[in-house]
Amino acid sequence: MRHFFRVEYDGTEFGGWQRQPNAVSVQKKLEDAFSTVLRIPLEITGAGRTDAGVHAAAQGAHIDIPKEIDTKKCELSVNALLPSSIAIYNLKMVDDSFHARFSAVRRRYKYYISRMKRPLLYKRVWIVYYPVDWNLVKTNVGYLTGAHDFSSFCSSGCGTENMNCCISNAEISERDGLIIFTIEADRFIYKMVRSITGTLIDIGRGLIKTDINELLISKDRSRCGQTAPASGLVLDYVSYPEDVC
Repeated sequence: MRHFFRVEYDGTEFGGWQRQPNAVSVQKKLEDAFSTVLRIPLEITGAGRTDAGVHAAAQGAHIDIPKEIDTKKCELSVNALLPSSIAIYNLKMVDDSFHARFSAVRRRYKYYISRMKRPLLYKRVWIVYYPVDWNLVKTNVGYLTGAHDFSSFCSSGCGTENMNCCISNAEISERDGLIIFTIEADRFIYKMVRSITGTLIDIGRGLIKTDINELLISKDRSRCGQTAPASGLVLDYVSYPEDVC
């Protein structure tokens, strides 16, 4: 019986979402907790594989449990075993055809930037001390919406030949003294959001003299800017069809 749930985590101490031999992962911590509570070995599938140091507010995941369970009790027990940096919520049964990754219709990321030192937000923001023309950044964010080939913003080791993504929303906002870059799309490629964020900042600093539109057309990563640190990135939400979850 397939079950869906959401995951929130602070990625600072983890080598990423995906289970791996040489680092502690979010996926492994979840699998260990579920397996202990239900007393059977279980595997978990996530909507996406966040990198080391990247956080999530509403990652989507599914797990196949071969017996009936009390979802509320199971959720409480799993959360009790998980470290303070990981929590699950909204555990519920779904149709066996549901897939946390392939059933997702949109993914939304938020990248948080501070223009001053913020000790309480250490490892959760990118502190940008140098002057940035934020109006120029906002203008370039406008070029991102729509369907594009994002080869220019894919890091080496991408592992996919499909570089096409459709951006449904991209915007810059400000809240509580933080600059927030929000981007939502049907899919993302490896380190795409961090590459775009770093490039936007380098454009705003005047280090890159062209615009995002020309960089997209060039399909040349070497013409783009730095890769922003993992600390400021949050997988904010994964959307699914309303009749699923």
